[in-house]
Amino acid sequence: MKILGINHGPHDSGISYIEDGVIKYALEEEKFTGIKSCFNQWVFPEKCLKFLTEKAKVNINDIDFIVYPKPVINTNLNKFPKSKIEFISHHKSHALGSYYTSGFDGKVISISHDGKGETSRGKIYLCENGKCNEIHNQKIAKTASIAGIWGLSTFLLGWKILKDEGKVVGLAAHGKLDEKIYNQIKDCIFYESGSFDFKPSGWESKFLYTFQHYMDKLINDEEFRSDFAYTLEYVTEEIFKEFLFDVKTMYPDYKKLCLSGGLFANVKLNQMINNTDLFDEIFIHPAMGDSGLALGAALVKAYEIGDIKKPIKFENVYLGEDFSKEEWDEVLTDYNIESLNIEKIGKHLNDGKIIGLFLGRTEYGPRALGNRSIICKPTERDTHKKLNERLKRTEIMPFAPSIMEDYFDDVYEEKKSKYGAEFMTLCYNVKQEWIDKIPAVTQELDRSGRPQIVRKNVNKIYYNIINEYYKNSNIPIVLNTSFNAHGEPINNYPFQVLRHLNEGIIDMIVTEDYIITKK
Repeated sequence: MKILGINHGPHDSGISYIEDGVIKYALEEEKFTGIKSCFNQWVFPEKCLKFLTEKAKVNINDIDFIVYPKPVINTNLNKFPKSKIEFISHHKSHALGSYYTSGFDGKVISISHDGKGETSRGKIYLCENGKCNEIHNQKIAKTASIAGIWGLSTFLLGWKILKDEGKVVGLAAHGKLDEKIYNQIKDCIFYESGSFDFKPSGWESKFLYTFQHYMDKLINDEEFRSDFAYTLEYVTEEIFKEFLFDVKTMYPDYKKLCLSGGLFANVKLNQMINNTDLFDEIFIHPAMGDSGLALGAALVKAYEIGDIKKPIKFENVYLGEDFSKEEWDEVLTDYNIESLNIEKIGKHLNDGKIIGLFLGRTEYGPRALGNRSIICKPTERDTHKKLNERLKRTEIMPFAPSIMEDYFDDVYEEKKSKYGAEFMTLCYNVKQEWIDKIPAVTQELDRSGRPQIVRKNVNKIYYNIINEYYKNSNIPIVLNTSFNAHGEPINNYPFQVLRHLNEGIIDMIVTEDYIITKK
């Protein structure tokens, strides 16, 4: 059976394609347009669909089911036969999309939470061996949204909602708890014990009314901004710990937890959840926000028709477009080209070069995982400033480390949920003896890092590059940030990354075949 998932909601539009229970593609429109979703909302994923039909050679007429996660604009439904179209709940798509890609056996709780779907802000499912039972629905009219509070806070701090919430997480590490701010936030949102809901109603207007009086300090006072962000993170973790304690108390036999929805882009919240004793293991869907809805809806349908029987594990999330050697050759007439040489790349990294990786298929989700990554050595403290200047970014969080799987336990304290760490979905604490060795990928104030575990059988070239750098430096880690300049989504096309080479943002590009430099 062939299943097409289409997300045509307010943001993060995209498609997925499943054939006989195998995930073939998961595509995001922003990566094809080059325009971040937050600047290009309510768009139909035309370019994704064009790629699927023209380059991937999927015949739309052969599709058996076309599923839309809600909400959806009806104006484009006439593109397909009505008999093939179905609609799946927003938060069912989130929660079950996470569960069906978790690989978890046995009793599993799957929780979603975001600003809002079509009727709710989140759902809770009890899952076992593929079967899922909804046990709570956080109705919009009855439930406040923690994710919504983060969106409003991002706006009040002068950043862009749906784009810069991660900057607030990064800013939090620089602050301290402010009791007055704490009480004011808790007056706007808190957990009502036993309800599985967040309260009160009217939280949005109350939050904006409360903190509009601090606008000047929220924009111009760095200490206040940092304390506000820290206190927001503190309240978020406190509330969610209460909520999860209630869930686990009610269902003590459920040992594993799946998470989805935009809230769980917060890697520090995910770390807190992972470090509690409530669950043996957690999994966050790699595209935790609405860019994961198309695949989640398609997976729901795949289970309904029997094409998948139980949760699967991603072999990898390189589910986008790739470009052949011949396609590269067409655009490399004015560049220095040499054949791929892993040993030479390891030496370039050790010498301080900034290298753009363009390998295989584009990643699914918001994280660059070695196929569309910019990498460099993690050992210099000034790398953060240097990279931000080159990329014209204003990142607050440290850049992420990619680490060979065999060395993870040597560097990081926590041992749980390593499958989720393959997709950079949660933070871990760096062991004391490694802090000074890898300062460019460690938050010095709280010792945390957001690692990607790299397995050789998943991305052989990337693993071997890190290994060659290790041979030169005795450091089994490289700094990894997404291959894009400020304000862009992860780059999908050769012409985009060649522009960065021309502008001096990177020193060279590495593909499966070439090392490319300017003449």
